[in-house]
Amino acid sequence: MDPILLSKLALWMITVAASTWLLTKRKINKKNRLIFLITGTLLFGFIYGQLSPLNPNPMAMVANLIMNLKGLPVPVPLQLSIVMLVVMVLLVVASNRSICGWGCQLGLMQDALYRMPSRKVNVSKQTTLWTRVLFLLGFIGLLFLKGLNILGLLNPFGVFQLSLTMISGIVILGIVAASVFFYRPWCRFLCPFGLIGLAAEQFSLYRPRIDEDKCINCMQCVKACPTGAMKDFYDENRFHNDCYACGACIEACKVNALDWTRPLKES
Repeated sequence: MDPILLSKLALWMITVAASTWLLTKRKINKKNRLIFLITGTLLFGFIYGQLSPLNPNPMAMVANLIMNLKGLPVPVPLQLSIVMLVVMVLLVVASNRSICGWGCQLGLMQDALYRMPSRKVNVSKQTTLWTRVLFLLGFIGLLFLKGLNILGLLNPFGVFQLSLTMISGIVILGIVAASVFFYRPWCRFLCPFGLIGLAAEQFSLYRPRIDEDKCINCMQCVKACPTGAMKDFYDENRFHNDCYACGACIEACKVNALDWTRPLKES
């Protein structure tokens, strides 16, 4: 197994553990979050992209697994594809989408671009859910019926290896432009792992939890959330929107009524 690939997987796990600890200690703010977004984009994206052609990302793990099932040649064998995807899902369950929020190079880049001044636009969780469902079904259908790998054609991750086609170049330019206005457009509208992660994060151990005794219902956490997930947590909806562990809600709470923590044990 490629030692560069192994080192990135190990660094991902360390990053998830570190980000979870920082969130539990309320140490995340706009400044250090932006520093990490830029650093993570450079390290996980461009540096690893030049170190090895096998620069893993959550989307590729889903694509590799499906292509293996189709019997197409891929650089990662079936058994390893399964193991890597399972590890990614377990990281989601351990700490609500921290792998996407703190490890995925394309997600980090989009998140950083969203910090640019502009009028922000959000969409409903039903819209982002069903666009991903339809895209994944379209990918599987075209792959098995026509042998067409649309993820390979669109692949925006090629930017980190400085290897873009005309189509993928147009896609990454569209993502860059859209990210200024929409929070993580590729992650929330198209990414297959984004769909799997959304399902898995409904069972996450660590996530934002409200101390109702301290909460003064100021709704600042809800206003700070870029996806609308905090509104779902606040309303105790059974199915919540994408939460990328950005920490904005916790920073916005001035009465320390919000924590990144596990479920409290019943007394």
